[in-house]
Amino acid sequence: MPKNKKTRNIFTNLLLLLVAIIVFFILFEITARLLNLYPEYGSTKGMFQNDEVLDYRMTPNFRGKFSRQEFKLEISTNSLGLRDVEYGEKKNNELRILALGDSFVWGAYGTELNQTFVKILERKLNEKSRSLRYQVINAGVPGYGTDQEFLYLKDRGYKLKPDLILVNLFVGNDFLDNVQSGEMIVKNGALFTNKTRIKLGEKIRTFLLTNSHSYRIMERSMLNLFGNFIQKYVRGKIQQDDYQAQLFLKPVNKDITQQTIKTEEVLKETKLYTNSNNMTFVIVLIPLNYQVDNNLKQIFIENNYNQNQQYDMEQPQKIINEWAVKNNVTVIDLLPHLKKLNKDNDFYWKFNPHFNVKGNEIVGDIIYKELTKKGTI
Repeated sequence: MPKNKKTRNIFTNLLLLLVAIIVFFILFEITARLLNLYPEYGSTKGMFQNDEVLDYRMTPNFRGKFSRQEFKLEISTNSLGLRDVEYGEKKNNELRILALGDSFVWGAYGTELNQTFVKILERKLNEKSRSLRYQVINAGVPGYGTDQEFLYLKDRGYKLKPDLILVNLFVGNDFLDNVQSGEMIVKNGALFTNKTRIKLGEKIRTFLLTNSHSYRIMERSMLNLFGNFIQKYVRGKIQQDDYQAQLFLKPVNKDITQQTIKTEEVLKETKLYTNSNNMTFVIVLIPLNYQVDNNLKQIFIENNYNQNQQYDMEQPQKIINEWAVKNNVTVIDLLPHLKKLNKDNDFYWKFNPHFNVKGNEIVGDIIYKELTKKGTI
């Protein structure tokens, strides 16, 4: 057979194979949609709305579903747009803690409201109290930075008459969130990221998860069958985060320095505001999963640093702790506690960087013990 003809045959066969694959996926997608197989991913439309002061907020009195590859649950908000119960006028025997934060506080990552560390803290406080009734209010909103949380406190949160303000600072992105605005946008009542630092591969995956029933089915099947292998040998090897790698670099670069200054300014404003309104101010530092788990830490280090670079994987915590000592602010640093208790990244979801049910339970217990020990309750 002539070489040109053989080449044409190979090309034709490859083209036919490609067409067959495309047709298969189209038919698979149509079938999945008709049978309503795995129809949901992310937040239900209508869960969020735009807000003139805070950019966006949770929709008041919302009822819907929130889904990811590892979990799916019903979610609701109260009349204030918080993922919590309704609150009336504060009574004399009630002590209120307002928990500010992002998605870690919001906690709808596979955990019911009563399973979040906010409500676990509330339950433990009330179990030990004879005279006071503690109310820990969940004011967490996905994507919020410390600056938005402070705005919420001044604009609305104070109306709940809190006695203690618990600012939960996630070291993985709150420094950056405090110097950037408009990174999270609302479309048709759903929340989307507009962050330019998200890598192309992750953007494509998010698009497919959001829009393709068949892709959701295939990825979920792969996770169920090969989840441990993917987590250990694949996901960690291809996942790099240039921004988070900068957080730990020594010496601290210009961008991180600016973000740190802004974050410390917001925390100082929060301290002044709480002091002037007779509120106690406590910061909780929430770590990244690879700060807690040594195996994930080594993968992160191998992927993001060369031999000539110096880094400190606890640097963000040290920055806030040093500021807190100078400004007489109480800090509960979760990292040393979680590192001590961790066995195999068992406090976070495998494919989602948030606390799972066990993680929430442990964190609620840590915060309870630290608040009690530090005499802030």
